This record gives sequence, structure tokens and C-alpha cells, in this order.
Amino acid sequence: MLRREAPTRFFFFLNSIALMLLCLFVTPTSAMAPQPIQILPVLSSAQTPLEHDSKKEKKTATSAAPVKRESVKVSRDSRPKVVRNGKVKISERDMELLARLVYAEGRGEPYEGQVAIAAVVLNRVASHKFPNTVREVIYAPNAFSPVHDGNLTHKSNERTRKAVRDAVNGKDPSNGSLYFFNPDTATSKWIWSRPVTVEIGNHRFAR
Repeated sequence: MLRREAPTRFFFFLNSIALMLLCLFVTPTSAMAPQPIQILPVLSSAQTPLEHDSKKEKKTATSAAPVKRESVKVSRDSRPKVVRNGKVKISERDMELLARLVYAEGRGEPYEGQVAIAAVVLNRVASHKFPNTVREVIYAPNAFSPVHDGNLTHKSNERTRKAVRDAVNGKDPSNGSLYFFNPDTATSKWIWSRPVTVEIGNHRFAR
């Protein structure tokens, strides 16, 4: 009885070893990493992928296009009308303002003196030491007594307007002066220190 069981046990032992070897060679030795699932964007039923890409390109092209800006409109009165000696640009409104200053400063002066007053203002506009517009020169602090005293009226006449036109067109009886003063009424010691270029009427013109 023991002799018959020995071969049977040996047979099952061999079968077990064979089965283990079979499983060893058939089963893969390296594990495969799970592949991530790619989720595609959900498109609406009315929009195909081709339409989606076309709209995206159109949007990019639109954003890169330059933005048009409206041109700045300038009122007619503020446009430069005349150039004096290639340096001073003056509008019709500034010419009227200058005529009012000439009227306030020199309405009792000879015509040549009125042209010289207008020329002093234009010389200041052309100089780097003063503002570069007629209005800024006239309204500069302590520049002209009628403005400082509040006596710059809205009055002018054809004579002072003509004097301004002549000064704008290049006439300068002041010989390039930047200042003028009445020696009978001037109280500033500094103005007396300026070199005088010419005297016209009651005014002395200086640099």
C-alpha cells in the first residue's frame, strides 16, 4: 500500500512544479501603468471643431488690429494764422488780446511806440526765457501793469490792431527789446538796470 502511494505523491509534486513554472513564464514581470483618460472639451451641438478654431483665429486677429482714434478738433480761433520770423505762431484770438494790451499800455503813445509794445510781447514769445504763447506771456505774473492791476479791458481799436499786424509781419521799432517802462512812473530798481535800446514817446525799451 505504501509502495503505491509513493509514485502518486511524486506525480502530483511534478505536476505542481510544472504548473508553477508555467505561471511564472506566462505572467508579465512588469506592471503596466494606467494610462490617463484625456477629457475633450464639450462642444455645443451647433458648433463644430472647425467652427471653434475659425472663431478663435478671428478673435485673435481682431484683438491685434490697431484701434482707431478720433482726431482732435481745434477751434478756428485757436489755429495759428501768422508766423513771425519763422518763430512765433499767433492766432486771431491772440492778436485781439495783444491789441487790447497795446491799447491799455500805449493808447496815448505814437503809432511807432504801439508797434514796439506789440513787438516786445512777440520777442518774449520767441525767447527761451519766457513762455511760448502770446496769452501766457501777457498773463505771466507781474509782466504788464494793466493785467496785474486788473485794468486790461476788452477795448481795442483799429489803430492798435494795425500796430499788432505790423509787429506780426516783422516790424520791430524796439530793436529786439524784451522790456519797456515809463521812466516817470517806474518804481522797480531792476528795470532801470536793463540796457536801453531806444526811447519812443513816453517809453524806454530795453533788453
